[in-house]
Amino acid sequence: MAWFDALPGEETAADVAGAPTHAAGTAELTPLDRVRDALRSTTTPELASVLDDAYGRALQVATGAGGDSAGAELAAIAYASDAIVMFAAEGELLSDDLHSCASALALALNRDMQAVRFILLSRAVANPHLLELPPLPAAGIQLRLLLELGLLQGVSLWRRSPAGQPECVLQLGPGEVGRRTRSEARAVFRRRSGLRLVGHAALRSTPVIRFNQVVGAIVAQGAGDERERAPAFLAATAAALGPVLERELLLDRSRARERTLVASAERRLMRLGFDLHDGPIQDVLALAADMTHLQQQLYPFVLESHRDLAFGRFDDLKARLSELDRALREIAHSLESKSIVSRPLSEILHREVDAFAERSGIDARLEVRGDPESLSSSQRVALFRAVQEALANVREHSGATEVEIRLRARRSSIDVRITDNGAGFEVSHALARAAKRGRLGVVGIGERVRMLGGTFDLESQPGGPTTLSLTLPRVQPEEI
Repeated sequence: MAWFDALPGEETAADVAGAPTHAAGTAELTPLDRVRDALRSTTTPELASVLDDAYGRALQVATGAGGDSAGAELAAIAYASDAIVMFAAEGELLSDDLHSCASALALALNRDMQAVRFILLSRAVANPHLLELPPLPAAGIQLRLLLELGLLQGVSLWRRSPAGQPECVLQLGPGEVGRRTRSEARAVFRRRSGLRLVGHAALRSTPVIRFNQVVGAIVAQGAGDERERAPAFLAATAAALGPVLERELLLDRSRARERTLVASAERRLMRLGFDLHDGPIQDVLALAADMTHLQQQLYPFVLESHRDLAFGRFDDLKARLSELDRALREIAHSLESKSIVSRPLSEILHREVDAFAERSGIDARLEVRGDPESLSSSQRVALFRAVQEALANVREHSGATEVEIRLRARRSSIDVRITDNGAGFEVSHALARAAKRGRLGVVGIGERVRMLGGTFDLESQPGGPTTLSLTLPRVQPEEI
């Protein structure tokens, strides 16, 4: 019987996963269950699914380790670090959660609290779930653990600016980044990190190294009993921060390339808008004027008994020309990216969806949850163009009577789902046919989203429905 079996009559994530249960009469809690119960007692019901996911992965660790006492410890540690990081990623990590988890882990492992704090930190800062977050929010979680575990009073993360000077990208704790802290960061990049006494506290610093290069610096302020232990905690955090800062550097370079490509694409679209205004729109106006002039010229030559029919037909044609003029002007206006960037995103999306419903007769609904206004310029343009292209495809190809657009702004990402009740199609075949005809709108959406570090998916089948999903990571608006 494995050590991680559940208590009699108690339903756990293990039961759901098909794990065996305790034999009747067994009352001893496993290390994993002790930590799980401690976290359950301090967390909200909304986060129960997070704990269940972490528990299921911990059971796999236990199975992989053979189910002995060593596996029991590994599973408890994996569960604790997993849960803490996932809570933090959801913005729900409280100090009580962290301290309850550390205390329960110390009891479960029969270890000193100092040892448990180091074990917990070293596992949490290297947790693979952090790779699913944008780099700076992930680094913020890693640094926050140093503060929440009571090891430091303040901590800051530095990297080289494009000009080669130390640049503070994160600062946690009381107060502002001072001259001494900046000087210490500069010393780290010169490979002279160490300990500096500052009044009653001490500045500790350590380099963040990637491929034998100093790519960042951690400068921390601690005091009292933690001075001797702080370097070990900082070193563990710095080792985990190396890949994070490298990802941020790669994203910076990708953003620079993406800025150039997006600016070029938007200039082309703007030129197309000007060309529409100066070319086809003016031609339509001229044709409408010619039509009116022709109507006036023909008036004396049309028998009075036929005038209502003949000139009614002229009026119909002029009305169609007027509608064509309006549609072309809407297209020209929609190609102007300035309005997309300067106006609230919710407003322009509602306007686009309402205009689509009016033109197509398709019932279109837009639902916006959260605050999407903190998107960068490139993200706003990419998201708007994606909705535009998706709605165009619904109108032209789907035969749908309803389409629903859902936008959800999360802490770390923006999610969009566009679903219609149309006829559906085989995705791979449809994309191949579109590519042969040179119609690459949907493919273009996917490429633009991926260039911004996002994900794109298109799901459909004959008979429908069809769902287009995209996710964009949140970045600071000034970054792109």
